[in-house]
Amino acid sequence: MILANTRAAIEFDFGFETFGENKLCEMLTVAKDFARDMAIGATPRWLSLLGWSGTGKTHLARGISRFFKANASVYIDPETGAHLSRRGGFIGWRKIIDHLRDGHYEIMRAVCDDWFVALDDIGAERASDFSVSKLDQIVDARLGKWTVITCNFTRQQIADHMDVRIPFGI
Repeated sequence: MILANTRAAIEFDFGFETFGENKLCEMLTVAKDFARDMAIGATPRWLSLLGWSGTGKTHLARGISRFFKANASVYIDPETGAHLSRRGGFIGWRKIIDHLRDGHYEIMRAVCDDWFVALDDIGAERASDFSVSKLDQIVDARLGKWTVITCNFTRQQIADHMDVRIPFGI
């Protein structure tokens, strides 16, 4: 199963055109590596895609989410042989904040507990104390889980506009 999932990650079509641009090639390679690691059962980690609008961050996050659904959402329990499913998917940060502001707090459980989550467009909602607080809760809960985050801010802008404790890595 691990070999099949490794092959699936390598061959998965993200539908992402790099046009030979070094940064776009690097982004695609990192996304494929992330998907491969998820598929083979490596230690869960984060992938933070930061940069200008229109560079393909959301496209790659959606691609990783499609890969998860197709190749990593079902696994075989080694002890029982049972086919089990993992929860996860892609969601926009503004949608999360809208749900929370409308009093629909059940979304926090899914975003915090799912095996894989791709959070798109962090900071697009115009950061408030409320949204930064909720992001901090999610970040804490997602430590040690497969997580992709996209954000149009630089690391410094994240520190300035949101919170320096929010760990945006790569």
